[in-house]
Amino acid sequence: MNSFIEYINSVLPDDENDTVMYKFKKKTYDEMNERKSEVSARGIHNEKVIDDLIISEHPNLQKEFEEYSAKERAKAKAKRNVILNTVGSVIYLIATVVIYLAISFSTHDWGTTWAIIVDGVLIWVGYILFLGVKRITEMRRIFHIFARILLAGMNIVLTVAVFIFIIATTDLPKSWVTIIFGLISMFVCDGAFAVLMKHKFAIINCLLYIPVIATFTFIIFGALEVMKWSIAWIIIPLSLIVDLVVILIAIAKNKQSKLEVADIWNEN
Repeated sequence: MNSFIEYINSVLPDDENDTVMYKFKKKTYDEMNERKSEVSARGIHNEKVIDDLIISEHPNLQKEFEEYSAKERAKAKAKRNVILNTVGSVIYLIATVVIYLAISFSTHDWGTTWAIIVDGVLIWVGYILFLGVKRITEMRRIFHIFARILLAGMNIVLTVAVFIFIIATTDLPKSWVTIIFGLISMFVCDGAFAVLMKHKFAIINCLLYIPVIATFTFIIFGALEVMKWSIAWIIIPLSLIVDLVVILIAIAKNKQSKLEVADIWNEN
């Protein structure tokens, strides 16, 4: 029996129901033969020596198979998710149109029902952007900037959806405040993303966002008359104090970390 086949089968016994194992064994066997041709071309002609050399390059075939199997499962899952999301999106959009037409024809309130189809599409777009954020987050950190852009886009799209729903179904004054809420959520989500993903300049982002969020909060409180404009402005300088507290905490934490490192070094 071919020594490669013998080695592979000794580590990974045949399983007719495991197609992934079969693919891995065939792939490994082909790679071993290619490697054998390369080694032979370099002047080594003793077949047993070559076979032993190539087999020694795969000391943990079981681990190689487990890694290969995990990647294959991930690919299969990704492919399945693409199909499910595509089919689900088509069904969702068709259902949105059907619901829109059904309600519109039954109520004849076309001036309100238009929000159904518009918001339906916007919610779908928000979901697609969420999938993009999720996918990019799994990639190397250098690509996370694109996830943050998509996350901001998702917040804006969903905010517009809420705003459209409000103006289509109610006569609430100052509904434009919804947009300000959306902008706050955009900065909060981006700052949280940067912190959770441990981005290098996450703290700088937070320090910049706190006064911006405070300014938007000042506008909301004033517009909705939660506080008088003459009092609400204090929120902005208070945000600068919060920034100062965050900076002091970060400095203290960094100093503590350096002391711990120094103590460990001295102990050694």
